[in-house]
Amino acid sequence: MVAAFCAIGLAGCETGATGPAANPPVNRQSGSTSEVLHTGSVRVAASKPSEALRIKIEGMNLAEAIGIAISRHPDISRANAVVAQSASEVAIARSAWYPALTYNVQPGYGTFGGERKAGLHGSLGVTQLIYDFGKTPGQVSAASATLSQRRHLLNDTTETVAYETAAVFVELAAGQDMKAAASRQVKALQDIHAKIRQRVQAGLSDASDQSQADVAIQRASAEGLKAGTRFDLSAGKLAELIGVRPQRIATLAGTQKLLQSLGAEAGNLEQTPAIRAASAAVDAADAQLRVAKADRWPSLGITASQSRSSAADSSDDKPFVGLAISGGFSLGGLAQHKVAAAEAEKRASAQALENQRLVTRTALGSAETETAGAAARLVSYNKVIALTRSSRDLYWQEYTLNKRPLTDVINAERDVYTAEGERINAAADGIVSKIKAYAALGRLTAMLSQKMREKP
Repeated sequence: MVAAFCAIGLAGCETGATGPAANPPVNRQSGSTSEVLHTGSVRVAASKPSEALRIKIEGMNLAEAIGIAISRHPDISRANAVVAQSASEVAIARSAWYPALTYNVQPGYGTFGGERKAGLHGSLGVTQLIYDFGKTPGQVSAASATLSQRRHLLNDTTETVAYETAAVFVELAAGQDMKAAASRQVKALQDIHAKIRQRVQAGLSDASDQSQADVAIQRASAEGLKAGTRFDLSAGKLAELIGVRPQRIATLAGTQKLLQSLGAEAGNLEQTPAIRAASAAVDAADAQLRVAKADRWPSLGITASQSRSSAADSSDDKPFVGLAISGGFSLGGLAQHKVAAAEAEKRASAQALENQRLVTRTALGSAETETAGAAARLVSYNKVIALTRSSRDLYWQEYTLNKRPLTDVINAERDVYTAEGERINAAADGIVSKIKAYAALGRLTAMLSQKMREKP
């Protein structure tokens, strides 16, 4: 699932990324500044050249931003390295079933052939394990379960990075929409100011009305600066995650449409990466318990060896073939303590699994509640905006007839902006809660990957 997302192979993956915007952060892995400044795009390289993608910086969508973040995030690289380590540990555990060659070379000074002189003594042997009462199979099972656990943790880490990137992306899209709303407010107030100036010149309005409009414009401009700061903060956070600082991204409406095309937030709770990792940890603990119990018994094998000395009359230069029995016994009850510790670890792993199920169910439940609440708020604020705009137009008509003060018109225009801001926040909250549900189920990257593959 991870390697498929955005056609990015996590093994050997790198990005060439710097942004066309002002002072983007330098890519920590590799990059070509001149290429991106010239093309305005990011090339996401993969282990296969045919899988490489070129993503346009300006106007990038949610899936593209997540794809870039996954390709360069250090925590995913760390998790991928841990998986490689676990794969080697499985091979180490399985190697116990193969013959083991031993050798020993001892150069020194002693009596050789009745004379004291420098000499050499060496031996070469081979040992083959036959049976160890389940110790080696338990070690192999434990290593395999740990490998499975770390693979699922890699997928869970990918989902976490995808969710964090998506949350920042949505915040940036909301800031972008707020900047647009603030610009519309300033434009609307400037239009009102122009009409009032004409009325003042015609003697139909007082000069104080023009001053009120000037104050309203300055206040709206300040709110525009606040929206711009929100956008810049979010853009900086996104730049740290993806290595570029876009000046324009997909809108909230476009992002919402993308998520709606993914389908319902449904899935098998037991198949989420976090729960599967916890379940694999239980399997690993169970295997370690079997190892601890088998460790009380000896190991049986066959051994063969040949010694050789530089002394002509050495009596040690004889081959040996026989049964090898090895083991140990601690008077301090070491074996019993190992079993008790392994049993406690298994109980702890089982409770960790139940806790992860609880956490996942809670996350899904809260996401569903937040989605429903955001949808209700969105509908409500759409109605508020429509009614406020109607009231604003009516107030202006009454103002021109000297039946209502200009303050009511200006306040109505500000109410429109406030309601638009709340609608944007509601839309952003709904999108983030939907993303949270996909991430909790471990399906966010898989579904976005499928959507990108379907993209023409």
